[in-house]
Amino acid sequence: MNAQGLREALERRAPGQWELYGKLADSRELSATPAGRTSSSRREEGWAARWWEEGSPRFACGSCPERLEAAIAEATRLPTAPEEPIAWPAAREQSEASDTVAPAQGPPDLFAELYRLLSTESRGEALLAGLTVRRGSSLERIWNGRGLDVRIPSAVFDGRALAVGRRATRACEATVLFRWEDSPDLASLARRLSDRATLPLSDRASPLARGEWLLDPSVGAALLSSLAPLLAAQGPLPKWVQRGQLFSRRVTVADDAAADAPCDGEGTPTRRVTVVDEGSLAERLSDLRAARAAGVRPTGHGARPSYSAAPSPRPRRIFFETAGGDPPAELLRSVRRGLFASALTAPPRIDLAGDRYELEFTGVALLAGRAQAPVAGARARGRLSELLRRIRAVSTDRQFFPMPFPAGSPTILIDRAEFD
Repeated sequence: MNAQGLREALERRAPGQWELYGKLADSRELSATPAGRTSSSRREEGWAARWWEEGSPRFACGSCPERLEAAIAEATRLPTAPEEPIAWPAAREQSEASDTVAPAQGPPDLFAELYRLLSTESRGEALLAGLTVRRGSSLERIWNGRGLDVRIPSAVFDGRALAVGRRATRACEATVLFRWEDSPDLASLARRLSDRATLPLSDRASPLARGEWLLDPSVGAALLSSLAPLLAAQGPLPKWVQRGQLFSRRVTVADDAAADAPCDGEGTPTRRVTVVDEGSLAERLSDLRAARAAGVRPTGHGARPSYSAAPSPRPRRIFFETAGGDPPAELLRSVRRGLFASALTAPPRIDLAGDRYELEFTGVALLAGRAQAPVAGARARGRLSELLRRIRAVSTDRQFFPMPFPAGSPTILIDRAEFD
């Protein structure tokens, strides 16, 4: 059975209440070490269907149309709870495009240049041990029972870098994931690798019990990403959340994936959504089911991390607004006594229900706006609600990081934090 046959079968089974999703992807990967190079290629295909049958939602997936057909038959045997059907997006005009994915271009060999930049940045204390760069392209297509038929082409340029820092008898291994929007940014990647591989070698714990806290863009992006269940409609809000004062008044957060795709994984058109407006929670990101439950217009954030999972609400390209930000040098000069978090040493531990956070990081001690000494390991923890309201300033140096969705953050200054 092909896509046309699947659509006809779904229409017979659930007239007007179905959705069919297909994805083709092609990628090329180059892995490099000091010992040599290895290249590989990968081609993927995935299919999924959602439909409402006898008042209940169903979902099935397969790696080809034939396997999806078998999965649909199997899914009907499983019991599901009754649920009101969602309001599927209607058909709209779209330019004709190919249904094939052209072979991806081979990624550039960047090992030698990054090796040089890292050695210079770390003054010889860190060496590049491995670099994997991937280029890929994909095409997603969505049909539904209301006549929708949209194509979503995309491209990716990302990878992983591994560095080893050494000082006397101490060593530290650091891995950095990266994703480039356009051309490679090797200078920024070298700085991140250098900090993560060398700062822990200082063997100095935090010299402060409390103070101001300056966050590198990568740390700010990780913090923002960990708040996704609050900012997307993934269940009720915790009791501690005050919608009118979630962040400080200096903070505005938006999500806008218009540059990435014309619609989300359900075919809802992409639009810019102001999630946090001057500290207030303005609108949560929603997919079709969450929007129906809340009685609001969907925001276009039905995301599909994989064809094997049904869409769910989550950010697609979320970021701190920086139009009124301060230059990063001014934020640094304003710190009287505190720490600069250069890189996380563990994933953020965020307890949204309990209003608690804990972040482990390496960085630099700051005094009177100047760097004093590296800090091998520090931990900040406390109430998440207080942390978000203590953001004093954001900078203008926003960068995007794969979290796994793109999350953008500038340098962030927090009035006060507790360290150990």
